[in-house]
Amino acid sequence: MNNQKTFPVTDAYESMFGAKVEDADSFLPSILPLNLNKGLIESVMGKAKKEKKWVLAFVIGTKPCFYKFYGSIVAANKAGIPNFVVNSNQHYDDVLTRGLTEFNLQDNVACNLAIRGDLAQKSAELMMKVSWLARHLKKRWPDVTVVPVVLGDTIMTAIVPAAWMFSRVEKAVQVEAGLRSMAPEVMRRHKNVDIETFIDQQFYGKWLLLRNEPFPEQWDTYTSAAGSEYLFAPVNLNKEHLVREGYPEGNIWVIGGVVVDALELKRKEKSKKSVFDVYPQLEKGRWIRTDIHRRENLTPTRFRAIVSAVESLVKKGFNVNFIEMSATRNALDYYKMRNVMDKLKKYRNFLHTNVWPEYAHVVEFFESKNCLAALTDSGGVQEELNLIGKACLTCRLSTDRPETVFDARSNILVPPISNDFMVRLIDHITKNDALLKRMENAKKLYGADAGYKAVSVLSKLIKKGERPFKWAHEALGLWKEKSKGIEYL
Repeated sequence: MNNQKTFPVTDAYESMFGAKVEDADSFLPSILPLNLNKGLIESVMGKAKKEKKWVLAFVIGTKPCFYKFYGSIVAANKAGIPNFVVNSNQHYDDVLTRGLTEFNLQDNVACNLAIRGDLAQKSAELMMKVSWLARHLKKRWPDVTVVPVVLGDTIMTAIVPAAWMFSRVEKAVQVEAGLRSMAPEVMRRHKNVDIETFIDQQFYGKWLLLRNEPFPEQWDTYTSAAGSEYLFAPVNLNKEHLVREGYPEGNIWVIGGVVVDALELKRKEKSKKSVFDVYPQLEKGRWIRTDIHRRENLTPTRFRAIVSAVESLVKKGFNVNFIEMSATRNALDYYKMRNVMDKLKKYRNFLHTNVWPEYAHVVEFFESKNCLAALTDSGGVQEELNLIGKACLTCRLSTDRPETVFDARSNILVPPISNDFMVRLIDHITKNDALLKRMENAKKLYGADAGYKAVSVLSKLIKKGERPFKWAHEALGLWKEKSKGIEYL
């Protein structure tokens, strides 16, 4: 056996994927058991059986899922639709799970899947554990339809519908469906145009489908749609993608952005402690809040460009708040760039923080006069800043919210091509008062009451006696079976 240490390979993997890799010599990784809230499940399933309704199983995978599902869960409760939460628990520290308590969801969790590991292990665990849960509920309550509601583009979004469909012959509901990445054609020739033309061509030029990234989120959302019977899209562009791909238009509804419900709540319901009490440094001046975590941005050229750009911006006098996420932390250590962050800490116009646990703090800062812009690779932030009215600088080569650029023009792609290119672009945008004002006053794209709209549709489907799966003879309207027939369980 070759006993040569493989730390560089492991570290490289961690810098890309933010997860510890199991020993390659071990075929089966250690797997934690899932936990069930049996009392909650008995209550919800019993209610559904008695009232002849579906059960909606809201599937939560990552930190944003807690607040993105808030509106739908509240709406389902008001509509009297039985529901519970299935929590992947892949993020298990207080910072990344604060949404459970912030949005009072802790008593709604019926199943804690306790998944761990890298993408492959998480996917395998999800397939096994969700399949077991699906069969368990089918065995105990064979006449109750349980529909997973998955969100956006996490690994849960892709695997849960497949596991459910294979185990129960029932499909899922996908919220935030149709997220397809696009890139402005000018990105190919950025070297041959000036900054103003580069921006102008993003706003008014040609865009191309480029579904390579984000990785693996584009695979997740695309795969999820194939395992989902009902699709809720944020904007018409998403619906157009789905129709082009062959999904029946009658199964697609445009409801707006699901972030709108939690955002509106936190605009009214302030945190007990202000973000400026937590980080008093942010009260002085206007800041660029920077959060980078996408796997593609942790590749060598891009990540070095991003960190160097942050360093240059600080030295040029920009106020920069750098949010260190877990994947970012691994990359800083792997590329030996931790010293850059340490040296920047001596500057008063640099604030280095971990992830902010409370969503309320993020909203409070974005709405404040102290927020100049966000430099981000997050999809949700592009929506939030469009709604709030602040400039978004998206650190990507493509985006799955292209409508914020060529429709609203509240967002501009700042590709991590090089330190110099990023700094010149950011400097131009933030010092152009007319452009900033235009971005801040852009039209709002994502509506209101998205959770209510989704649940209203589902309520009608339940009342009509619809089933979240159709064989071809049913889809064609040829005949409808009186019984479900053979089920491949």
